[in-house]
Formats: sequence, structure tokens, C-alpha cells
Amino acid sequence: MCRVLVVEDHADTREAIAELLECEGHVHGVACNGQEALEWLAAQTELPCLILLDLRMPVMDGWDFLRTVRLAPKWGDIAFIVVSATFEHDAPKPVLPAKTFWSKPVGPEQIGDLHRYCDRHRDSWTPRAVAP
Repeated sequence: MCRVLVVEDHADTREAIAELLECEGHVHGVACNGQEALEWLAAQTELPCLILLDLRMPVMDGWDFLRTVRLAPKWGDIAFIVVSATFEHDAPKPVLPAKTFWSKPVGPEQIGDLHRYCDRHRDSWTPRAVAP
């Protein structure tokens, strides 16, 4: 099981991703902007394996959040997946320290493959069996 922080300003998208994570057996936290995500990280005793990060958000956008996290030694090793409506599948991606880039909407197949991007659980994750 991975611990995942979902940083997304649109409540419906945030809730949909959280539900997909739960269905796959992952634990998650949520934040609606970068500032809230920093506060969530600071309050944790166990850090997330991955952060699913939207880039365009109010208060603190994903770019500023990512820069802040990368400068903090205790958070610098957390892996990121950038999730954005502005990315097309085959388009060139911006230079960001992200494991991958997902276009919105995020689907069950992407969440089902989430462990591939987790350095802690890549080799040990067993997906939930699909009921017949």
C-alpha cells in the first residue's frame, strides 16, 4: 500500500482520485492547494510515497509547492506525479522533477499502475483481485 497525497483544487477531481486510490488499497491525504499541502506534510509522522500534483491552483500553485518541497531535506525524496488538464499524452513535458505526467481525468488504469512510480513499493505491491 502506498501513502499518496492528492493536491488538487477542484473538489470533484480530488474526490474522484481519492476514491480510486481507496479502491486500489492505497492510503491518501488531500489538499486543495500547495499551502494546504505543506501544512499537511508538516503534520505527518509518516510521509507519503507519492504526491499527485496539479499545477494550476490558487493560494500556492504546484510549481511553487514543488520548489518548496524540493528545498526541504526531509521532503526532498518524495516522488511526484504531475496531473494536469493542460498536458496532452504525446506533447513535450515541462522540465520538472516528476516521475510521470498524467492528463486529467485520472482513470482507474493509471491508479492501478501507481505502484510503478513508488520507489518503496514498486517490487512488493500486489494489486487487489478483481471480482468475477
